[in-house]
Amino acid sequence: MSPFWTATACLLSLLIGMTLMYVHHRRLPQHAGAGEGATNVWQLIEHVEAESRRDQPTGRHRLREPDTPEPPQWPLTPPEAPPLELQHRVLESLRRL
Repeated sequence: MSPFWTATACLLSLLIGMTLMYVHHRRLPQHAGAGEGATNVWQLIEHVEAESRRDQPTGRHRLREPDTPEPPQWPLTPPEAPPLELQHRVLESLRRL
């Protein structure tokens, strides 16, 4: 193939590539200026803050302590210890390790 055809093919492919990039770039959606009624970040933040304020109690009822269950009561007597023979066997096993 002659150098003329090689150069022509390279220039033609470069021209086609640049044209496609220009056309594709013009068709991409833009984030700024999305139009009337579009939700932006600040509106989303305000919406989330409004929801969190709505979940918090207001008025005189918020002054009351929340109803929490009482913690479980521990048994007054300690649990029974395993037999002394079992304790000695476990201790010997640990020493062998």
